[in-house]
Amino acid sequence: MEELFDKDDIAKKPTMVPTKKGVEDVNIGTTKNPKLVKLLKSLSPETKGKYMSLMKEFVDAFAWDYSNLKVYDNSIIHHIIPIKLN
Repeated sequence: MEELFDKDDIAKKPTMVPTKKGVEDVNIGTTKNPKLVKLLKSLSPETKGKYMSLMKEFVDAFAWDYSNLKVYDNSIIHHIIPIKLN
């Protein structure tokens, strides 16, 4: 983590996020049960097909709504977000 953030918790090399204009919604589910993911519009058809195949193969690994989220024992797993004063 030290390689990613400076002492003030600011990313050293921030990544660029594509704008909404550069992405498209792609359904990897069915018409009755859509599962939308976002892919870059600029992907080649071959690359887009590879991504879609991969995501369809592992569609059960994604949480599509709150009922898909697992509940963990807080005494075992506990995440703290440090907040600096001021």
